[in-house]
Amino acid sequence: MVIVQLRLLLEDLPKFSFNKDYWFDTIQLSTIEDYREKINKVILYHHEDIDWDATPVFDSVKKRIESGSSCHLWMYKDQALGWHWTNGTCVAKDWINCHQSLNKNEIYGGGAFLSRKYKPSAASSYYFYRQGLEYSFNYHQADTMYLYSDDWNRASVQLCYRSGFTRYNFLK
Repeated sequence: MVIVQLRLLLEDLPKFSFNKDYWFDTIQLSTIEDYREKINKVILYHHEDIDWDATPVFDSVKKRIESGSSCHLWMYKDQALGWHWTNGTCVAKDWINCHQSLNKNEIYGGGAFLSRKYKPSAASSYYFYRQGLEYSFNYHQADTMYLYSDDWNRASVQLCYRSGFTRYNFLK
């Protein structure tokens, strides 16, 4: 498996007009039970879209959050359509175990999933990425983001490039 390593600087994030129908909600450990239904809906969408044995379950979502990773639910009106993950202290490839530390201004992002079946429009994927990036920078008060994608996931890599990412080897 080949991976594409990417970096985005906040200053390289293209201008964007936000659609107020879409927004993010970050799940805290103290509020995770309030989001159980929405989390389980995203897990169900995962299973509908992708045949992947490693699809998170509710308990693994909780463990990721307990370990310091942040789950950002992507909402359309009041419906959860997907999520993405960030970590402001380290690169945690599995969102639980730290692989390498980050500087204070850096974040690691990834694990993005958006339901293909329920997204409201063809432009939804770009809105998801673009709004999610700005949301994550603001949430963590950072100016540099790293992520990697498997090379087979061309759609994700193309959305990253469109959002200002460039190739950058950051993994040790």
